Amino acid sequence: MAKMLLFVCVAVGLAVVAGCQPPLKEYVSKEYKFRVKFPGSPEVKDQTAAGIQFKMFSTESRSGANVVGVADMPIPANESAAMIQQRLDGARDGAIKNIGGTQTSSTSIVMAGKYPGREFSASITQPTKGQVRARIWLVGTRLYQIMVVGTDSYATSKDSTAFLDSFQLTE
Repeated sequence: MAKMLLFVCVAVGLAVVAGCQPPLKEYVSKEYKFRVKFPGSPEVKDQTAAGIQFKMFSTESRSGANVVGVADMPIPANESAAMIQQRLDGARDGAIKNIGGTQTSSTSIVMAGKYPGREFSASITQPTKGQVRARIWLVGTRLYQIMVVGTDSYATSKDSTAFLDSFQLTE
């Protein structure tokens, strides 16, 4: 009986440890003027999508990934509000397409009372069944994307929501 109790305690302890994400740690990009709290230290890479150069900041685990993407867009000065909304929809649709997802929700958002954006989610089936939760904003000609991709439990976790909510612009 004592051996069985020890086995159960060890199994529960391992399950708890395996399910924990690292604590959120603030990351500041002076070059790209943002701060966010990642679970761990992000890897920084350059990536090109649709001819646009992105700087990608990301952390990964078995269950999912946390990503911030930044790109300077070739947007003409004084572009109409309607065209900016179309660009945001295009950025959302492109992000979903790039991960092979199917949109499940989308809403217009505004950051700092003046920067238009989108908040959306999508279901995914590769590399595993799960979902994406993301927010994108246009700040002048700079596009910011922040997203969580992973299993349903990872993408909807308290830590993933805290990551999404932690994104802020710096001056």
